[in-house]
Amino acid sequence: MTYPSDPAAPAPRPGTPDGAWAPPQGGASAAAPEDQQKSGAKKWLGIGGAVLAAAVVGLGSLTGWFGAGDPEVGDCVQSSGESDVEVVDCDAPEAQFRIVGIDEQEMTRSEFDAASIEDLCVDFAETEGALWFGDLMTEPGTIYCAAAI
Repeated sequence: MTYPSDPAAPAPRPGTPDGAWAPPQGGASAAAPEDQQKSGAKKWLGIGGAVLAAAVVGLGSLTGWFGAGDPEVGDCVQSSGESDVEVVDCDAPEAQFRIVGIDEQEMTRSEFDAASIEDLCVDFAETEGALWFGDLMTEPGTIYCAAAI
């Protein structure tokens, strides 16, 4: 057996060759209790922040904060894509249609797409088009009757 050259140096740990590195006793999990409390607090703050963000986005989509609100009778809309519209000021040059009524029929998006315009919005003579709004394509949505501006 060899001895360290410095008599004041600690003796090697049992089970390790002379001079080999060994992790400190207790390993990486031996963090101070206050460190564990901080990491727990950070964890809960992160979870709480994610829940709060999801709630704000969900509430915003229900109330129309982010432009996702459905139009109301009297609102004007403009086409903003193949099947998307957005509510705009009726005096704005981009306003294309005015919502003149809401059809009482309940239809999914595929039923609405298959329907003839003559079968939609029959209670509103000025109707020139119809718009379907809904959350899921497979659930009934709202049918808005629109007239050109």
